[in-house]
Amino acid sequence: MHWILQENLINPTTRDQVRQLLLARQVEHTLVRLIPFFHQVDGEMPAPAGPVFVYGSTGLGAVAKSQGWAPGYFDDNLDYELMLRQYGGLALNASAICATLHEMPRVADRFFVRPVLDNKSFAGTVMTWEEFEAFRRGVAQVANEQDATLSLTDRIVAAPLTDISAEYRCFVIGDKVVTASRYKTGELVAYSPDVPTEMTAFAQGCVDHWRPNDAFTIDVAVTRAGPKVIELNSANSAGFYACDVGAIIDAVNSRLN
Repeated sequence: MHWILQENLINPTTRDQVRQLLLARQVEHTLVRLIPFFHQVDGEMPAPAGPVFVYGSTGLGAVAKSQGWAPGYFDDNLDYELMLRQYGGLALNASAICATLHEMPRVADRFFVRPVLDNKSFAGTVMTWEEFEAFRRGVAQVANEQDATLSLTDRIVAAPLTDISAEYRCFVIGDKVVTASRYKTGELVAYSPDVPTEMTAFAQGCVDHWRPNDAFTIDVAVTRAGPKVIELNSANSAGFYACDVGAIIDAVNSRLN
């Protein structure tokens, strides 16, 4: 497996960590810079032989698809509405409303909102209704600009807030959870590789029930109603937190080759 890492637009500490682990394993890899907003490589386009896995932004994913790199970038079926249909009550936001940005009704005074697709058009966040309306007006003002990443017709998810004790990220390669990390305790960012076995077992059970593709992350939460699925993201661009990055590299190289 030849790895292609994005030199810019990803955390440089993460980039260097991945590169050092690839070097230690003698895995062929190439660093590329992307021209911001244009989804184009700055300089000579790599031409690796054989299978390729990329790690970087969604822009690098677009390059991978245009070049036909395989397995490349995994974003198939990363659709929040599809996830809700598949996981039902296992999902944290099972009662979420999915609608276009223009049509989204008032959900609550304060609520969680994110895009339906994992396209990073904006980051999932908590907003008040007043903040959401201001956000929507701002999108409307720039909707006709060429480099606009979001429009009023894009579908989004909105859900009332739920009490969460802790949040964990699990990396799935093939059909297995290969590593996991805590990234929040309550409202506080708190990275730790110590993950309760019941949380990884819950995540694996969800993966056994349904998985969108062969390389993704499943974020799970501890709630009063038990473990719940928060969201799914592409393993090609998800943050590692305190996960075992070496285990991810080994799994990609052995299971996706």
